[in-house]
Amino acid sequence: MNDEFYMRLALEQAELSLKEGNWPIGAVIELNGEVIAKSRNQVYTLKDKLAHAEMLGLRQVQQQLSENKKQATIYTTYEPCPMCFGGIILSRIKRVVCGVDLDNSGAMYFRQELPLLFKQDKFSVDFASGVLAEDCTKVFMASELAKGLNKEGLLRKIAL
Repeated sequence: MNDEFYMRLALEQAELSLKEGNWPIGAVIELNGEVIAKSRNQVYTLKDKLAHAEMLGLRQVQQQLSENKKQATIYTTYEPCPMCFGGIILSRIKRVVCGVDLDNSGAMYFRQELPLLFKQDKFSVDFASGVLAEDCTKVFMASELAKGLNKEGLLRKIAL
């Protein structure tokens, strides 16, 4: 299985999130070729600003991640925000694979700016972006929330 396979699963979660009226962002966590978590943004459904797709997925499998440090990959349709980036680092995820970041809110660039304690190898994380970017963009832009950002000029110019 490859990155596109797991990203398609994350896209399914994003579409569920869209139908529920949340930000259409989905995440999947893979460990040793198995999906161990599927999650989606539920900020509005749960009335919880911390209910991002990545955070909900990490919470589901904290024990497994603790027992398998630096082995899991998280696939997310949208580049993780600063909060989710912190959760990923502390959960010792090996790799982050994302689709897009249309409003430059992603925080993966923090990898180079971490405090000294978090620059240790045990906190390093590999990063890949642009996997199924067109599909991730389409599902994101289908939301009224994204359309509002676009009207306000907060999204990068995109061509679909």
